[in-house]
Amino acid sequence: MKVVMIYAMIYPQTFELELNVAMANTHNDALNTNHVPAGVPGGFFIYDVFGDEGICYADQNVLDLFGCTDIEDLRSFTGDSFIGMVHPDDRQRVSETIKEYNGDRRKGHNYIRYRIVTKQGTYRFVEDFGHLIKSNNGITYCYVFIAGLEQVEYDDAERYSFSNAGHESINLNVDSLTGLQNMDALYLMAKEMQYDDQTEPESSYAFVVFDILGLRKINRSLGHAEGDARIVDLAERVGDSIPQPRRIFRGHDADIIAVCENSSEQDLKECISTVTKTCKSPILFGVSSTANVDSSLCITRGNALLLALEEAQLDLRLKKMLNQKSNQSQSLTSLVRALEEVDANTEAHVRRTQKMGIALGRRIGLPDLQLSKLQLLCLLHDIGKIAVPLEILNKPGKLTDDEWAALRAHSEKGYQIAIATDELKPLAEPILYHHERWDGKGYPKGLKGEAIPVLSRIISIVDAYDAMVNDRCYRKAMPPEAAKQEIRDNAGKQFDPVLADAFLALLKESPKLSYGVVTDSGEVKVFENKVSQSGGVGKTKQVVFSKYALDLDDKIIDVDELFETLTGYTREDAVGKMTQYDLIPEAEKDYYIEQVQLQFSKGNNALLMHPLQRKDGSVIQVMCNGERYFDSSVRAFRSSIMIIEVN
Repeated sequence: MKVVMIYAMIYPQTFELELNVAMANTHNDALNTNHVPAGVPGGFFIYDVFGDEGICYADQNVLDLFGCTDIEDLRSFTGDSFIGMVHPDDRQRVSETIKEYNGDRRKGHNYIRYRIVTKQGTYRFVEDFGHLIKSNNGITYCYVFIAGLEQVEYDDAERYSFSNAGHESINLNVDSLTGLQNMDALYLMAKEMQYDDQTEPESSYAFVVFDILGLRKINRSLGHAEGDARIVDLAERVGDSIPQPRRIFRGHDADIIAVCENSSEQDLKECISTVTKTCKSPILFGVSSTANVDSSLCITRGNALLLALEEAQLDLRLKKMLNQKSNQSQSLTSLVRALEEVDANTEAHVRRTQKMGIALGRRIGLPDLQLSKLQLLCLLHDIGKIAVPLEILNKPGKLTDDEWAALRAHSEKGYQIAIATDELKPLAEPILYHHERWDGKGYPKGLKGEAIPVLSRIISIVDAYDAMVNDRCYRKAMPPEAAKQEIRDNAGKQFDPVLADAFLALLKESPKLSYGVVTDSGEVKVFENKVSQSGGVGKTKQVVFSKYALDLDDKIIDVDELFETLTGYTREDAVGKMTQYDLIPEAEKDYYIEQVQLQFSKGNNALLMHPLQRKDGSVIQVMCNGERYFDSSVRAFRSSIMIIEVN
């Protein structure tokens, strides 16, 4: 389709006839011989540029793309405006791009990628080629060729558009800064492999995705020239350190991607270490191999290659969340802080389980991505407890049946929190099943044996062991040897027997992992739980949270009964009169807006911790979870916001 479009731009006279036909609204022989074939995910439309941006013409394929029945239906749905076709989150960027293009007549045509909203409320990824032309009566129109894209194309090729390349590069698949091939070339390589080999892969390929930690800070403090120099340095270090046979590509931003044939993750361990040690900047990396991807999803070698790339990119994103110097760590910090508010043991407990879990994962040879997931799972496996009443979590005596049911629901609540956040979706199932038992007597689904995800089986063992060797509100800690015996006795019942044996062997080899909170003599220390005081009423602080709704302009359109408790503003103060930004301290607004836009650009959810300014001028810290959705009843986008006080 793209080749057809490019030729169309070279020969605009062919489509000038189409324009005249549209303006005259007539049907003649030319319309029957010169049109976009039916069934193509995209086509051709025209709009008035400097007037009201009204849509003059759209062929049937464009109507189908937007889910509309006819041109009048499309005009009504979009407000008879080109910008009304664009997803709300992309409108400012698209408007600025068009304004720049219209003001620079040296440019032959405009190329944009953005999202559209269909009449049914879904969104799609598209690219368009637009060209300005004047009609006989002097009115300037833009005729646009629009085509649907797969998300993988949209995500990885946008920054290498024709407009960014200036139409001057002979090879559009080469990155001008590093001289490396870009993501388009990588996808082309994978596509060629699909046609080259329709059977299972004969060779294994390993992907390593390197990224510079804190590049944005470098650009701000030292300038973009220095940032570019760091990217070039990283590309050179990768080229020097990663052995042949391999190919190296430039990915997103500072990403440098190495594709290594006949290599495993273990083979590349030393090479990766060399890159991270020799670069001028701190480096994070993600790694995966075609040998580790799900073979049931790999019809061809090209499919396996793309899946391995996705897993390496996911590995990198998870490591960014785990790295406190990374901007992406903010959402994880917010979640852990929220969990600490309801469970005073959280910080020490998750750090201990993290040490034991990672040591066990490495012992059994988990791939790097699985280790990154496991590290996050150790921190967040109990995140659902923020939805469990405090009186149940901290009850010193025996729980009633109803209280047990509420406590057990925390694994399902944790699943719901994880599945609502793009970066945490890979943890959703391991969180859901971390209380399943090897014998099938666990909850919530009663899974049995290897039907339980391996990460859930690992966390089940290390979580249980750490709980036994440390004090809880309902009992004192037991000696490590007694806890080890419990693991031994329940192997094949509660715990995976192979993992239980590996865990006990690990504790024998690393005695320091055996203890909970210990004294200098090495004995388990009895300690008091830390609690958050709440004005002298009770021993623990009640978590306060509120839900409210925003319209497309971020104006508050509804609040719940706890909104005033948390913010000080009444319903009369807020609804229809305040925006989300009225709750943010002035000094924090720019950074807040930047972070929200960044997260919403990747999906329909945003999760971050930020200060909130109350009506009386005081400032509190809140964890904020926002979800953007299309309300079909009013045919408009809405946002649902939940804020939880965390200080």
